[in-house]
Amino acid sequence: MRLFPYNLQDASGIGACLEQFAQECPPEYESILCLIFSADDKTEHIETMTQAIHARLPAARIAGCTSSGEIVNGELRLDSIQVSFLVFARASVAVHLFDCGQLTMDEAAESLPDLLDGEPLAGVGILTTLKTLGDIHAFTDVLSGLPEEVPVFGGSSDSYINKSSYVNDEYTCVFDGKSYTNQGILVILFRGQDLHIRVKSYNGWKPLGAEAVITGMDGCNVVTQVNHKPVVALYEKYLGIAPGEKFFRAILPFPVMIERDEQPVARMAISYQANGSMRFGGDFSLGEHVRLGYGDPINMLQEGFRNIEGLRNFQPEGILLFSCIVRRMYLRDDVRIELQPFRDIAPSAGFYTYGELQRFDGHSQVHLLNGSLVTICFREGQPAAAPTAIPSPQKLSFHDERISLITGLAHFVSVTSAELEQANQALTLLADTDRLTGLLNRGAVEQILMNEIERSDTSSDLHLGAIMVDLDHFKHINDTFGHEAGDEVLRQVAKIMQNALRSSDFVGRWGGEEFMLVLPGCHIDDAIMVAERIRQRIEADTRLPDGRHVTASLGVTVAGSSDTLDGLYGRLDEELYKAKHRGRNCVSAAR
Repeated sequence: MRLFPYNLQDASGIGACLEQFAQECPPEYESILCLIFSADDKTEHIETMTQAIHARLPAARIAGCTSSGEIVNGELRLDSIQVSFLVFARASVAVHLFDCGQLTMDEAAESLPDLLDGEPLAGVGILTTLKTLGDIHAFTDVLSGLPEEVPVFGGSSDSYINKSSYVNDEYTCVFDGKSYTNQGILVILFRGQDLHIRVKSYNGWKPLGAEAVITGMDGCNVVTQVNHKPVVALYEKYLGIAPGEKFFRAILPFPVMIERDEQPVARMAISYQANGSMRFGGDFSLGEHVRLGYGDPINMLQEGFRNIEGLRNFQPEGILLFSCIVRRMYLRDDVRIELQPFRDIAPSAGFYTYGELQRFDGHSQVHLLNGSLVTICFREGQPAAAPTAIPSPQKLSFHDERISLITGLAHFVSVTSAELEQANQALTLLADTDRLTGLLNRGAVEQILMNEIERSDTSSDLHLGAIMVDLDHFKHINDTFGHEAGDEVLRQVAKIMQNALRSSDFVGRWGGEEFMLVLPGCHIDDAIMVAERIRQRIEADTRLPDGRHVTASLGVTVAGSSDTLDGLYGRLDEELYKAKHRGRNCVSAAR
């Protein structure tokens, strides 16, 4: 496999580009993919290029989109056209464009499985317009059904239109050799047993401020409320930035941070409404926990250097770079520091996007990213030799004095936040912990219950189980064997319950000899099984000084629609009473 990147000032340079490629192209090959990333969105200019390519290379497959910055061999080019030829010795390439002005997203996605059938895939690439970015999950859900070893990557087309107050989606497009649309998705299918594709990404954004909960949404990427307040209030509180003429330029370095498949993922704002709601460049879930993030230039670049080492070991023959426009706008001239290392490894080409797509290693779901740089490495066959050494990066020296100032402030924020978080964790642990058992105390359990009840009420798919445990005849234990023996029983029972739960579950001491267990995502039958398992372990593993077994009575329920803490506790108390009335040492459940 070989990659030949060329940079044109305008469409008129396509003839000279094709002439140079004809001289450099290997004489024998299986397939050619021509990628075009263009600052020029004029249909006639794009047609000029695609027609010229077809005339000279009729078998080549063409895929392209508009961009907000072009990358060639580790260098940023602006207001240009990036034309790259990926020449495969043995692999094949197919390109399919879905015009969502003519088809619905669901109709387009329904036709995708037929295209995926056939020879095993080595990888799937996607280019999408900004208009279809919000509904891309219809496509990515289908691609998530592919075997996990098939890499999936992609990017959203962008434009050079000013983004200081909003993002304009009218001027972004995708195209193949025949069609052009500002509302569509282009899919590139790579096939070949000998083709290896490595996809990695990094962002470098760090969390800032306290965690918040999404409490209102209008569609998958429009957030109306966070912590029951308009989402713009989040920016006003932590950044002192209110909606206005240059709102988006001001908040670009401050994405909303979430997690996807245990990876930090950023969400960049696209637009806002007078009611305080905001549209983002990616999806959220109701009840999801989020934090504001901030850009630390040092951290962003260091993550890139760590990625370079793994990339070098792969020994690619060609590299594609799909980088978020926010990185270029934030790092400005110093974005060169991020790009330069790639030119020492293999020929590279790419563009600046307004959204990136990736399937993380070992996971099936394809995620929409923001603020990331996605590296796509290609190689046919096995590595030819040991990887060449790349000098370790020297101390970073920024050209932009603004970045040097931001770096210092970011370091200060990072250290201060870490110190505050450590102090808060220590205080929280002290305030929320029952000193005798080491479990959560009642106040902490009540807060968790209220949060989980609120989350479960936002969706019928979010279940919540709860168990109340009461030790039988505990007053008799204290009266007969003393409080030290009673305390030891409480500690033993606490340990049994901790060992019986998942990492996502919670257990706390409710008071005296009573315990509360909170089981997010747990149906009633599963909660009953957990309760019975705990009852059996208490009876088997907890003994009194005279050899007798300790027993417990347990009440079980699940949160219902529009439930409250008092309602949930009332049902648990009632079930606990039933268990006691039946003779103790049993489980009673409200189905």
